[in-house]
Amino acid sequence: MLNKELIEFSSNDDIIKVAEYFRMFERKKDVPTRFDFLGKKKDGSNIHTEFSVRSFQSNELSYIVIIARDITERIRTQKAIRESEEKYRNITENIDDFLFTYERIGLSLRPIFCTSSIQKVTGYTQADFLTDSKLILKSIHPDDFPTIKPKLANLLKSRIQLSGEFEFRIINRQGNIVWVRAKVNLVRSGTGRILKMFGLVSDVTFRKRAEEELKKSTQNLIKLNETKDRFISIISHDLRTPFSSILGFTDLLANDDELSDDERKQYIKYIQESSRSMLALVNSLLDWTRLQTGRIKFEPQKLDISKIISDSVNALSGMAIQKGIDVTSLITDPIYLFVDKSLINQVFNNLISNAIKFTKKGGSVKIFYETIANSRFLKFIVKDTGIGIKEEDIPKLFNVDSKFTSEGTEGEKGSGLGLTLVKEIIDKHDGNISVKSQYGVGTEFIFTLPIASSNILIVDDNKTDRLLYSKILKNITPEYNVEVASDGKEALQKIISSPPALVITDHAMPVMNGYEFVIELKKANIKGKPPVIVLSSDIDRSTVNDYTELGIEYVFHKPVNITSFKLAIEKSLQKGLHKD
Repeated sequence: MLNKELIEFSSNDDIIKVAEYFRMFERKKDVPTRFDFLGKKKDGSNIHTEFSVRSFQSNELSYIVIIARDITERIRTQKAIRESEEKYRNITENIDDFLFTYERIGLSLRPIFCTSSIQKVTGYTQADFLTDSKLILKSIHPDDFPTIKPKLANLLKSRIQLSGEFEFRIINRQGNIVWVRAKVNLVRSGTGRILKMFGLVSDVTFRKRAEEELKKSTQNLIKLNETKDRFISIISHDLRTPFSSILGFTDLLANDDELSDDERKQYIKYIQESSRSMLALVNSLLDWTRLQTGRIKFEPQKLDISKIISDSVNALSGMAIQKGIDVTSLITDPIYLFVDKSLINQVFNNLISNAIKFTKKGGSVKIFYETIANSRFLKFIVKDTGIGIKEEDIPKLFNVDSKFTSEGTEGEKGSGLGLTLVKEIIDKHDGNISVKSQYGVGTEFIFTLPIASSNILIVDDNKTDRLLYSKILKNITPEYNVEVASDGKEALQKIISSPPALVITDHAMPVMNGYEFVIELKKANIKGKPPVIVLSSDIDRSTVNDYTELGIEYVFHKPVNITSFKLAIEKSLQKGLHKD
């Protein structure tokens, strides 16, 4: 009867389960003392029921005691918890953020929880995090650590502050840079002691890179607008004067019939001088604007600078002879620089002609150079015994906004843009220019230009690869010597001692890998750092992006495609230098 009633009470899904239970009971074998099933109430609704069953005998009669309990709410609660856990697990496993929890255990905070998505952001596993309480701190980029450490320390030491937010870079397990935003919330005791720390760490690399690109675009736009404004200012102001002179004298020539021949000749001479002045200004202005907007093609190459200087001295000899000025280049032996021939020719023409212009008859102009320790640059000096420059006027020399100009010792005129153009060209070569002058005694223009190195450095811990790429380079660039280093640390020492024209480095190396090497190279006190090409047999897109962020243009998988590799080498050597 009991069997029949329970089966009728059971839902369709659990009828078989109940029937099987009673068969087991009748066989008195492996009978569970507790079971539950889904039943039906009289009104047809479902009810989860738990039965506790006990059997005993008395006076040769067998008795079964069954206690039934409604567990519907418990089942519903358990189901809701499972669904919530599953939902939470799906969320945490499919987002690019990870959550973590620290708890006070004794005197220190210890990690007790983190989501599996930590691996997406840092490359480290949950086990790595839970067994190393300082894992996140150790991952912070060394350049960001000095800034983040005191901020975090202030948050933890405060007895009041409950939350903080930080943005910084980490170096993940694969050695790649990742930008993260960390939000931290603290649970404190009544005395302010930290009991728990909860955190959310988000990968914000894409946003940071987008912000950097936007910043660069904004800066370029500002520069273009400034160039436009300067151009309009110069056009409206400086071209007006020679035009006014030309129009004035041509009106006199056209309308005054009583002018003498000498007056006519003098007016025509004034018109010629104004025309030349205007042409010089227009040429300088066009060159300057082309440099500003990148329309002049920058094509540096290995050149003998002594030949360029000699050509400039010869071209300006007529001007020097007229004033009885001795112009001498003390650079007679070949010196090879990595420069754009046309642009550097303008530099020496401008500086030497200026020196002649502002030197009195019988004076002298000398051109010479000096070496710079631990540098890929040479220092050049154009020195005259001219009238000098007042101290207050020196800051105006290279500033296009002030457009400082004055007449030479014999009334020679200039555009006022020559030195501005010189500075733009020197900047283009990653050099710098300065002035030393004593009013009434003379002036020195001092500037630096990059040496054309004859070495290429290969950095690789694998001896076979060093030999292979040395052979490849000797075929591609026979005019360069090949040096080798087995790791980044050794390479840095070689570069500081004698900067090469190009560095080709492996990514995965002991002591100091390729990425660490590039970071240290950027920090090193070396003037004119060489461009770098990276090679690797195992490198992912994220690592390539990290190198790109450091200014590395070429990253190749081993074995390299020779055609692409050759093109990268040629372009890198053409570029010569890259901005730090």
